[in-house]
Amino acid sequence: MKNSVLLFVFVAMLSVACSNSKETPSGLKYSLVKKGDGVLAKKGEILVMNFVLKDGKDSILSESKKNPFPTMLQHMDSVPKGDVVTEVIQLLSKGDSATFKVSATKLFQGGQFPPGIDSASVFTFYVGISDIITEERAREVQNEIVAKQTEKAKLEEDLQLAKDTTAIADFLKTKSIVAQKTASGISYVITKPGKGETAKTGQSVKVNYAGYLLDGACFDSSIESIAKANNVFNEARKPYAPLDVTLGYRQVIPGWEEALGLMSKGSKMTVYIPSTLGYGAQGNGPRIPGNSNLMFEMEMMDIK
Repeated sequence: MKNSVLLFVFVAMLSVACSNSKETPSGLKYSLVKKGDGVLAKKGEILVMNFVLKDGKDSILSESKKNPFPTMLQHMDSVPKGDVVTEVIQLLSKGDSATFKVSATKLFQGGQFPPGIDSASVFTFYVGISDIITEERAREVQNEIVAKQTEKAKLEEDLQLAKDTTAIADFLKTKSIVAQKTASGISYVITKPGKGETAKTGQSVKVNYAGYLLDGACFDSSIESIAKANNVFNEARKPYAPLDVTLGYRQVIPGWEEALGLMSKGSKMTVYIPSTLGYGAQGNGPRIPGNSNLMFEMEMMDIK
């Protein structure tokens, strides 16, 4: 009696396993890990999915959860020949989860394999359909995500600006420097007044400058002697000359744009720029780390 029960259970499990084994029209086998509502997407509808892609050594090559936007695929009447991955996905309904293996030769049509991938490689896909939505809803979802990212970035920028302006204020206080401050957060000292009107948007200016971190490290200069004295001389830059900038065309960092608009011809200025108005969290090359506050000594040579 006991053996009969075990045999019945085994047969039942085998039956379920077989029923979960599927095959696409092109012959690719896949297995349903979980069944959903059974309602397939219609032409033009969007399948929203989660996925994990693994190589033959079970290492994860790609996964949807690391992407800021959901992975979406629009359902088509016909699948391009050889696109076996899309072929499987379009056979899944909302709530379905499936797994299948694809050889490198099928995945990379034409034999153009990425570095480190050979023709004998086999990849395993794990795909789950979380939703099926309209094109309009897909656009709404993407816009909602962009709005959230923008809001988050603005909040982070505001927090960083507060840190930056505090750091600059502390630096100026330590050095007993009395500076003016703009609404955006830059601080500046006019060390030599110029003549005439200040530079305006659309005008072309020529500026000599030397750029420093607040610890005094020089990272760049338009003046050869200063560059050599601070070990930032670049032979390829010769001949050293004032920098040409047209205001309003975003040719320079935001802090520079504002600083130039405060200068008239012949004026000299030292300006202290928060990182958020400089090179931000990414920095600029090895000499300007991320979130670096900057100091520039600038001279307005000409305004046209």
